[in-house]
Amino acid sequence: MYLDGWPMWQRAFIFASTLFILFISVSWIIWRVKIGTKMASHDRIWVADNERMPRFELHEDGDTFTLYDRRDFTWRKTRDFDKRWDNWTAKISDIKRVYYVVDHFHKLRGLAHTMMCFEFREERFVSCSFEVRREEGERYHPWTALWREYELIFVWATERDLLGVRTNARGNDVYLFPTDTIPEKREAIFRRMMERTNELFSEPEWYNSLTKTCATSIMKEVNTVTPGRIPLTWRALVPGYSAKIAWKRGILTDVGGFEQTVAVASITGKGKTVGIGDPNSNTYSLGIRE
Repeated sequence: MYLDGWPMWQRAFIFASTLFILFISVSWIIWRVKIGTKMASHDRIWVADNERMPRFELHEDGDTFTLYDRRDFTWRKTRDFDKRWDNWTAKISDIKRVYYVVDHFHKLRGLAHTMMCFEFREERFVSCSFEVRREEGERYHPWTALWREYELIFVWATERDLLGVRTNARGNDVYLFPTDTIPEKREAIFRRMMERTNELFSEPEWYNSLTKTCATSIMKEVNTVTPGRIPLTWRALVPGYSAKIAWKRGILTDVGGFEQTVAVASITGKGKTVGIGDPNSNTYSLGIRE
C-alpha cells in the first residue's frame, strides 16, 4: 500500500485527520439540513409574559417617544400574576441616570441574568432585558439554545415587573448598579436600545447562549455607541462576573471599592420590604433606591 513505508505516527496522524475532516463534514451537513434552514418567527403561541413584542415611535421633535406594549405585570409567584400592558411616553432628554442590573438566580455566581434600567425626571423609571422568548410549555436550556431553538426578545417593563419578579416572587439575589455616564452617552445608548427594539420587532432573530445572550447583547449595543467601551474578556461572557469588569472600566459608580459597591447595590431585601406596589406606580423603584 501507499502508506506502508511511512512511520506509524504519520499514518496515525493521517487517519485521525481524515476522521476529523469526515466528522466536520457530516456535522456541517446535518446542521445545514436540520438547523440551518430553521427560520425565526414572531408567529408562535408564547408564554404570557412574552406575548407582545415592544416597539418605539420617535415623535417629530426627535426627543419625545412612545414605547408601545410596555409590560407591567403584578407578580405574586412565578406562575401567579396579573397581566397588564401599557404605552409609555417620555423624553430622551429627561434621562437622569442609567443602571446596570445583575440577577444571580443560581448558587453558582457565574450564572446570572443582566439588564438595564433608565431613570427619568419626575421619578419615572423603565427597565429592559434581552431574553429568550419562550413558547407555551417550553423550558430554557443553554445547550438547546445553541441550536436555533428560542427566539430573542427585548423586554421593556416597569421595574416593579422586571426587577420585582426576581426580588420578590423568586427571591433571587439582585443588584442595581448606578453607572457613571454623561448625558450625551445616556441619550445615545437609549436611542440605540430603541433602534434595537424596533429591529427585533420588524425581524425576528434567534437567541444563542454563546453569541447572543443578555450580557453579550448589552455589551454589543454599548460598544456600538462607544467602540471598545467593554472589552471582550471572560468576565464579560459570564454574566455573574460582568459587574467586576464594568467596575474596573469605570462604568459603575464606585462607592469605596468593588466589595462596597456591590454591597450598596443589593436590592432584594429592599424590594421585599417595600413591596411591588400598585400597577404603574413607582413605589418599588423609589424603595429599592433608598
